[in-house]
Formats: sequence, C-alpha cells, structure tokens
Amino acid sequence: MQSLLKFLFLITFSLSFAQNSEQKIDSIGVDILDASYVVFNNVLIKNSNNKTLSYENISLGEVSSVDIINSQEIVLFYQDFNTVIILDNQLNLIQTISFQKTILFAKKGIANTLWIFNTDENKLELYDYKSKKTTLSSQIITDFEPQQMESSFNFVKLIGKEKTLVFNQYLNLIETIIHQKND
Repeated sequence: MQSLLKFLFLITFSLSFAQNSEQKIDSIGVDILDASYVVFNNVLIKNSNNKTLSYENISLGEVSSVDIINSQEIVLFYQDFNTVIILDNQLNLIQTISFQKTILFAKKGIANTLWIFNTDENKLELYDYKSKKTTLSSQIITDFEPQQMESSFNFVKLIGKEKTLVFNQYLNLIETIIHQKND
C-alpha cells in the first residue's frame, strides 16, 4: 500500500508541473527505510510516512548525483564545484566538503568515507571526510573513460563505454567486464 502511495505521489508531483518544460524531475529511488527521493528543479525531496522534507543549495549549481545507500548520511555531489554535501536523515547539513582536485563521481563509502574518482590523477580514491585525507588510492587507470560509478560499502564499479572495472574495498581491481557490442 505504501508503494502505491509513493507512486501516486510521484505521478501527481510530475503531472502538476508538466506544463513547464524547463522543470526537471529525477527519481533517485527508495532507501532501506522505504522513504522515496526525487530531485525536482535541483531540490532534493524526501517523502516518508506522509512527511515531506527538502534540501536545496542554489550556490552550488546542479546536483550531479545523490547517494542514498546510507539513509543516515545522504551524499549530494555537485560536480561543477567539486563539492560534496552530507545530509542527515532529516536533510539537515552534516558537512560540506570542497575538493581542490577535480572529481568526476562521489559515492558513500563505509563509516566516514567517500568513494571518489579523481580525474586529475585518473585514480579511484577512498576519502575520509572526518580526517580530510585520502586513505586509499587505486593504481592509475589508463585507457578508460568512466561514464558512471556504482558502489556499495565494499565494492566500486566504474562503468565505461566498452568495459566495467570492479574494485574491492582496498581499491584493488578484481574484475574487468567487457561489454558485448550490439550489432
């Protein structure tokens, strides 16, 4: 029943703003506590138990990605400003992290860490945002342009056009998956 209510909320929300083609809605997903998340016109909206919360930071531009793997520490990444925002489960600001290096992706890692892809060095890194240090770093990744990153607490996948690279929690490459070409 709750899934139906969330679906109806998203449809109603989408249709009510369909007249303006400049407005953008991205469905993020549902966390382990069954709360649903969407980004509407660059505002993160959380709907859970008939309660709606929102977070917006207009000074950082567009939200590049949202990671809800840990609903207690939600990760918003703003690629244009190399900045990560960590929010609590009520969408209150926990921490702002501004990187001096160029970051392509940022996802939640275990404890106080982030998986990041550093394009300046072409490396995948595990960054501890409490100590403000990179704790682990992969070898330089050559001949590969990542287009997407997926993660869990123990694994990271860099997905490219022709292949996917899978790394373990120690940032060792454990698998290369070659994509099949569709003729």
